[in-house]
Amino acid sequence: MKNFKAYHFSFIPLTFFLTTCHFWNFYPDTDDPGLSRFTSRGYNVASSYINGRPFRNTGFYRPLLHKDSSGNTIDTLVFSWGLYQNDSVRVRSNYENISFLMPVSQLFNKTNLLGFSGQRFLNSVPLTIQDTSLNKITGIATLYFVSVSEVVFSGSNEKFIKLSGLFNGNIGDSVTISKGRFDFEVNENTLNF
Repeated sequence: MKNFKAYHFSFIPLTFFLTTCHFWNFYPDTDDPGLSRFTSRGYNVASSYINGRPFRNTGFYRPLLHKDSSGNTIDTLVFSWGLYQNDSVRVRSNYENISFLMPVSQLFNKTNLLGFSGQRFLNSVPLTIQDTSLNKITGIATLYFVSVSEVVFSGSNEKFIKLSGLFNGNIGDSVTISKGRFDFEVNENTLNF
Protein backbone atom coordinates (compact mmCIF):
# COMPACT_ATOMS: atom_id res chain seq x y z
CA MET A 1 0.00 0.00 0.00
CA LYS A 2 2.89 2.33 0.77
CA ASN A 3 4.25 1.99 -2.79
CA PHE A 4 0.80 2.65 -4.23
CA LYS A 5 0.52 5.94 -2.31
CA ALA A 6 3.95 7.11 -3.49
CA TYR A 7 3.06 6.25 -7.08
CA HIS A 8 -0.36 7.86 -6.77
CA PHE A 9 0.99 11.18 -5.48
CA SER A 10 3.83 11.36 -8.03
CA PHE A 11 1.36 10.63 -10.83
CA ILE A 12 -0.91 13.58 -9.99
CA PRO A 13 1.69 16.36 -10.58
CA LEU A 14 2.90 14.65 -13.76
CA THR A 15 -0.67 14.39 -15.07
CA PHE A 16 -1.33 18.03 -14.19
CA PHE A 17 1.88 19.12 -15.98
CA LEU A 18 1.12 17.11 -19.11
CA THR A 19 -2.46 18.33 -19.39
CA THR A 20 -1.64 21.98 -18.81
CA CYS A 21 1.73 22.46 -20.53
CA HIS A 22 0.18 23.54 -23.82
CA PHE A 23 -1.09 26.65 -22.01
CA TRP A 24 2.18 27.20 -20.11
CA ASN A 25 2.72 30.79 -21.26
CA PHE A 26 -0.74 31.57 -22.52
CA TYR A 27 -2.24 34.46 -20.56
CA PRO A 28 -5.77 35.22 -21.84
CA ASP A 29 -6.44 38.72 -23.14
CA THR A 30 -9.56 40.05 -21.40
CA ASP A 31 -10.45 42.18 -24.43
CA ASP A 32 -9.98 39.40 -27.00
CA PRO A 33 -11.19 36.04 -25.69
CA GLY A 34 -9.18 33.13 -27.02
CA LEU A 35 -6.05 35.20 -27.64
CA SER A 36 -3.01 35.54 -25.44
CA ARG A 37 -2.12 38.99 -24.13
CA PHE A 38 0.52 40.77 -26.17
CA THR A 39 3.86 40.54 -24.33
CA SER A 40 7.56 40.99 -25.09
CA ARG A 41 9.00 38.56 -22.56
CA GLY A 42 9.98 35.55 -24.65
CA TYR A 43 6.90 33.55 -23.64
CA ASN A 44 6.98 31.46 -26.85
CA VAL A 45 3.35 32.10 -27.61
CA ALA A 46 1.51 33.33 -30.68
CA SER A 47 -2.21 33.79 -31.23
CA SER A 48 -4.60 35.36 -33.71
CA TYR A 49 -8.11 35.17 -35.09
CA ILE A 50 -8.50 33.30 -38.38
CA ASN A 51 -11.93 33.94 -39.88
CA GLY A 52 -13.12 34.99 -36.44
CA ARG A 53 -11.92 31.86 -34.59
CA PRO A 54 -9.01 32.05 -32.14
CA PHE A 55 -5.83 30.13 -32.98
CA ARG A 56 -2.57 29.71 -31.06
CA ASN A 57 0.65 27.75 -31.08
CA THR A 58 1.58 25.25 -28.38
CA GLY A 59 3.19 26.48 -25.18
CA PHE A 60 6.72 25.12 -25.61
CA TYR A 61 6.87 25.45 -29.39
CA ARG A 62 9.44 27.88 -30.71
CA PRO A 63 9.03 29.17 -34.23
CA LEU A 64 10.97 28.08 -37.23
CA LEU A 65 13.20 30.99 -38.19
CA HIS A 66 15.64 30.35 -41.00
CA LYS A 67 16.89 31.71 -44.29
CA ASP A 68 16.17 29.78 -47.50
CA SER A 69 18.80 30.34 -50.14
CA SER A 70 17.56 30.81 -53.67
CA GLY A 71 20.96 31.01 -55.34
CA ASN A 72 20.09 34.54 -56.51
CA THR A 73 20.74 37.87 -54.81
CA ILE A 74 17.45 37.59 -52.88
CA ASP A 75 16.84 34.89 -50.26
CA THR A 76 13.76 34.26 -48.12
CA LEU A 77 13.57 34.63 -44.36
CA VAL A 78 10.98 32.06 -43.21
CA PHE A 79 9.20 32.76 -39.91
CA SER A 80 6.58 30.11 -39.07
CA TRP A 81 4.84 28.16 -36.31
CA GLY A 82 2.16 25.52 -35.86
CA LEU A 83 -1.49 26.48 -35.48
CA TYR A 84 -4.06 25.04 -33.08
CA GLN A 85 -7.65 26.13 -32.72
CA ASN A 86 -7.97 27.68 -29.28
CA ASP A 87 -11.73 27.58 -28.68
CA SER A 88 -12.13 23.81 -28.73
CA VAL A 89 -9.56 21.14 -27.92
CA ARG A 90 -11.72 18.42 -29.46
CA VAL A 91 -12.25 19.95 -32.89
CA ARG A 92 -9.42 19.52 -35.36
CA SER A 93 -8.29 22.73 -36.99
CA ASN A 94 -8.41 23.29 -40.73
CA TYR A 95 -4.93 24.81 -40.57
CA GLU A 96 -1.58 23.27 -39.61
CA ASN A 97 0.84 26.20 -39.69
CA ILE A 98 1.39 29.78 -40.71
CA SER A 99 4.51 31.16 -42.43
CA PHE A 100 5.72 34.64 -43.22
CA LEU A 101 8.14 34.64 -46.18
CA MET A 102 10.21 37.81 -46.18
CA PRO A 103 12.54 38.58 -49.09
CA VAL A 104 16.03 39.39 -47.74
CA SER A 105 19.52 39.86 -49.13
CA GLN A 106 21.92 36.91 -49.39
CA LEU A 107 24.04 38.81 -46.86
CA PHE A 108 21.19 38.96 -44.30
CA ASN A 109 22.54 38.15 -40.83
CA LYS A 110 21.74 38.43 -37.12
CA THR A 111 22.52 42.16 -37.08
CA ASN A 112 19.95 42.70 -39.84
CA LEU A 113 17.39 40.70 -37.85
CA LEU A 114 18.03 42.86 -34.77
CA GLY A 115 17.46 45.88 -37.04
CA PHE A 116 13.85 44.72 -37.55
CA SER A 117 13.01 46.09 -34.09
CA GLY A 118 10.32 48.74 -34.53
CA GLN A 119 9.93 47.99 -38.25
CA ARG A 120 6.51 47.73 -39.85
CA PHE A 121 6.00 45.91 -43.16
CA LEU A 122 2.60 47.08 -44.41
CA ASN A 123 0.73 44.69 -46.71
CA SER A 124 4.02 43.53 -48.16
CA VAL A 125 4.92 40.20 -46.55
CA PRO A 126 3.98 37.01 -48.42
CA LEU A 127 1.98 34.76 -46.13
CA THR A 128 1.35 31.02 -46.42
CA ILE A 129 -1.04 28.85 -44.43
CA GLN A 130 -0.84 25.10 -44.77
CA ASP A 131 -4.11 23.24 -44.29
CA THR A 132 -4.65 19.72 -42.93
CA SER A 133 -4.46 18.27 -46.45
CA LEU A 134 -0.97 19.80 -46.73
CA ASN A 135 -2.19 22.30 -49.33
CA LYS A 136 -0.59 25.72 -49.09
CA ILE A 137 -2.67 28.83 -49.65
CA THR A 138 -0.94 32.17 -50.03
CA GLY A 139 -1.76 35.79 -49.37
CA ILE A 140 -0.30 39.04 -48.06
CA ALA A 141 0.32 40.12 -44.46
CA THR A 142 1.24 43.17 -42.46
CA LEU A 143 3.98 42.35 -39.97
CA TYR A 144 5.13 44.71 -37.22
CA PHE A 145 8.21 43.76 -35.21
CA VAL A 146 7.58 45.71 -32.02
CA SER A 147 10.79 44.44 -30.41
CA VAL A 148 13.74 42.34 -31.54
CA SER A 149 16.59 42.06 -29.05
CA GLU A 150 19.47 39.82 -28.06
CA VAL A 151 19.52 38.28 -24.60
CA VAL A 152 22.40 36.48 -22.90
CA PHE A 153 21.32 34.33 -19.97
CA SER A 154 23.43 34.88 -16.88
CA GLY A 155 25.50 31.90 -15.86
CA SER A 156 25.67 30.54 -19.41
CA ASN A 157 26.97 31.53 -22.79
CA GLU A 158 23.64 30.88 -24.49
CA LYS A 159 22.34 33.78 -26.55
CA PHE A 160 18.73 34.17 -27.58
CA ILE A 161 16.88 36.51 -29.89
CA LYS A 162 13.56 37.76 -28.48
CA LEU A 163 11.00 38.65 -31.15
CA SER A 164 7.64 40.15 -30.38
CA GLY A 165 5.18 41.74 -32.73
CA LEU A 166 1.79 42.05 -34.33
CA PHE A 167 0.37 40.75 -37.61
CA ASN A 168 -2.72 40.45 -39.76
CA GLY A 169 -3.33 39.29 -43.30
CA ASN A 170 -5.64 38.14 -46.04
CA ILE A 171 -5.68 35.20 -48.36
CA GLY A 172 -8.07 36.27 -51.09
CA ASP A 173 -11.60 36.63 -49.80
CA SER A 174 -11.56 33.26 -48.02
CA VAL A 175 -9.15 33.74 -45.08
CA THR A 176 -8.81 36.78 -42.83
CA ILE A 177 -6.19 36.84 -40.09
CA SER A 178 -6.69 39.54 -37.46
CA LYS A 179 -5.32 40.74 -34.12
CA GLY A 180 -2.27 38.48 -34.42
CA ARG A 181 0.48 38.76 -31.85
CA PHE A 182 3.67 36.78 -31.19
CA ASP A 183 6.29 36.68 -28.46
CA PHE A 184 9.13 34.22 -29.13
CA GLU A 185 12.63 33.48 -27.92
CA VAL A 186 14.94 31.77 -30.43
CA ASN A 187 18.31 30.24 -29.56
CA GLU A 188 20.97 31.85 -31.76
CA ASN A 189 22.59 28.43 -32.26
CA THR A 190 19.53 27.36 -34.29
CA LEU A 191 19.81 30.22 -36.78
CA ASN A 192 21.38 29.46 -40.18
CA PHE A 193 22.45 33.06 -40.84
